[in-house]
Amino acid sequence: MLAFKDGAGQWRQQRTKAATKAEARVMLRDIERRMERIRNGLEQLPDPELMTFGQLLDWWKSEYGERLKSPTVLLMAEKHLRGDLGGLTLQQVTPSAIEGLLKARESTLKPSTLNHLRALLHRIFRTALLRGRWHGANPASTVVRRKVPKRLPTFLKYDEVIAVLPALPEKWVAFFATAVYLGLRRGELIALRKGDVDLPSRTIAVLRSGEGDTTKGGHADLLPIPDALMPYLSSAFRSSPSEFVFPREDGSMLPLDVAVDKILRRTLGRVGIVDGYERRCRRRGCGFTEPRADTAEGRCPRCDMKLWLKSTPRHVRFHDLRHTTATLLLKQGVPLPFVQRILRHRDPALTTEIYGHLELTDLRAALNVLDFRTEEERINAAEAIGDEHRRVAGDDRTSVVAAADEERAQPAHKNFCQPMGHGRAHPTARMTQTGGSPRVANRSYALPTRGEHGSTVGVQVVAGSNPVAPTIGRP
Repeated sequence: MLAFKDGAGQWRQQRTKAATKAEARVMLRDIERRMERIRNGLEQLPDPELMTFGQLLDWWKSEYGERLKSPTVLLMAEKHLRGDLGGLTLQQVTPSAIEGLLKARESTLKPSTLNHLRALLHRIFRTALLRGRWHGANPASTVVRRKVPKRLPTFLKYDEVIAVLPALPEKWVAFFATAVYLGLRRGELIALRKGDVDLPSRTIAVLRSGEGDTTKGGHADLLPIPDALMPYLSSAFRSSPSEFVFPREDGSMLPLDVAVDKILRRTLGRVGIVDGYERRCRRRGCGFTEPRADTAEGRCPRCDMKLWLKSTPRHVRFHDLRHTTATLLLKQGVPLPFVQRILRHRDPALTTEIYGHLELTDLRAALNVLDFRTEEERINAAEAIGDEHRRVAGDDRTSVVAAADEERAQPAHKNFCQPMGHGRAHPTARMTQTGGSPRVANRSYALPTRGEHGSTVGVQVVAGSNPVAPTIGRP
């Protein structure tokens, strides 16, 4: 067995028919000299008819791998392509072979991921055609794309953004605030440098994403900084020890796979933006779990141990903050061309299709234009709805917010959240239980403003529901 580095610099093993070790050493020296010439560009890679897909993949990685904005592409190629196709010659990588590979993974991978694999194969063979490494048709061209079901829109509402921002860990508040105010992607925030931000003129240049030289769209853009975002960025500038606006503690750039999704979902669970709850027994070996819609306490029916309550946060990704920015702007009547410029889309139709989500309340208002009832029927229906609302309000005293508090909450409702000043907001939480009512968490956050006086934001969270808008008042 001979071990050597191939033309792409990867270690390979090859069986030999040499009768003696001396003969094998001579063969190994010849192979090593040939591979070195290939690596130095003095000799071409093996003939396409003899080249394997593994060799083509190694060449593509060495030539184009460093230009990729995300390492996920290379990891996906190694995990899903090399094992099944790496030993095949390029002529054996046919449309049927690719279809068989995708079909075998339908039970474990999503349709969108299968389409990404197909696109990666198409990209590799297209590059090989342009560079003369392959002379036939692109085998991935005739492979049918999988149909991807359209995911329901996911975004945070105004009141939810108001509750989430102050509840985030201190070091991540400015990072998430910049994402939700400007709609920046994760990689763009990670790569943001102090030189890209002009605080005196209140502009921010979006030039790159992650370790790449450009953004996902391949173009640089200049965005204005909203007034409410200025304190967040100023605080990030002061706390950053390096050229990056949002670095690690040692000043280096954050990794591209930083767990911002986990940070967001933990915060959603703390402020009560949940799909439900789960009660589970923590005694070793018991394993009892029970889904719940409320926060009622209980004991394990198997071992009588007190059950531990765990929230199930709503499934919101970090990228959904970009959805939130566009959706809330469109719902507030901001013209579509402005939203398109903020998201930096070239096509306005893309902005409307992907980010212009409409809530059911908007659709209901549109459908309510059609009303074929008589005047008397409409009056009776309105009175019945009013009686039902008064009855519900009387039954659940903890879910009623005073009218004066709602009026004072309007300034914060318009600007997502009052901006942070020089210090961090310090939350205080109190859990109360009233008879027959779910738990309510009252959180107060001290938010310094530009003036000398501070203000407090009180967020009332009813378990199993979304938080109501905060109330603003002087301490």
